Amino acid sequence: MESTFRGVFLTCTDAEATAAFYREIAGLPLTTEGDEEYTYFTAEAGGVQVALHSAEAFADYAFPPVVGSNLTHLYFRIPDQAEFLERIRHAGTPLVAVDDVVVTVEDPDGRKVMFGTA
Repeated sequence: MESTFRGVFLTCTDAEATAAFYREIAGLPLTTEGDEEYTYFTAEAGGVQVALHSAEAFADYAFPPVVGSNLTHLYFRIPDQAEFLERIRHAGTPLVAVDDVVVTVEDPDGRKVMFGTA
């Protein structure tokens, strides 16, 4: 039996704020899923789902979130670094680092997210 990679689940302190970040900064077309008791946000990209869940509601082991974790890195490809830098400056997004190829910013949960031209 072969497994198929299906998705990435991010647990968040405030899933709505994190969803707003990924919609505005990464341009992810996140949709709201669930019901009144449990709401989360998803986007499909090439058969892979990205999902944002409340850490507290997701699972006992996911709460409280560990902001200092550096085990997961998200990378988005961007066509123009200067244009992207202008966009995040206007959004007030915390800038972590910039090099020739990659701009690293911080999402509302403290995750470092990379946007690069490669």
